[in-house]
Amino acid sequence: MITYKKAKKKDLPLLIEYKLKTMIPYLKTKEEKLKAIAYVNEFVRNNFNKFMIIYHYFKNIGCFLIIDNELDTMYIIDKYQNKKVGSKILKKEKIDKIKVKPENKKAINFYERNGFFKEEEKEDYIILRKD
Repeated sequence: MITYKKAKKKDLPLLIEYKLKTMIPYLKTKEEKLKAIAYVNEFVRNNFNKFMIIYHYFKNIGCFLIIDNELDTMYIIDKYQNKKVGSKILKKEKIDKIKVKPENKKAINFYERNGFFKEEEKEDYIILRKD
C-alpha cells in the first residue's frame, strides 16, 4: 500500500539527500556539484513543509514536491521504481508542468508514458506539460 504525508522538520536530512540524488548525476564539474549542495540545503530548508514523503506501508521509499501545480521533485528509491508508485502520484495530484534535464531520458520517458508531452526545450531543461 502506497501512502504519503507532509514532511516535518526532522525529515530535512532525508529530503536533502533525495533532492540531491535527483540532481547530482546530471552535474559535470565539482564546482557545479558544490553549488548544487548549497542550493539544495537552502531550498529544502525553506520548503520542507511542502514536500510529501512517500511510504510503502511504513517504509519511506521517496518524496515529491509540487509548487503551483509544477512538479519540482520526485524521487523514488530504486527498489520501488517501475512499480507504478510515480504513476499513481501523477494521476492523483494536480500537476500541469514538469522541468527535466534533457540528459534524464529515463524520467522523460516516464513522464511521456504518463500523459505529458515536450512543450519546450531550453538549454538546461525540457518543459513537459500535461496532455
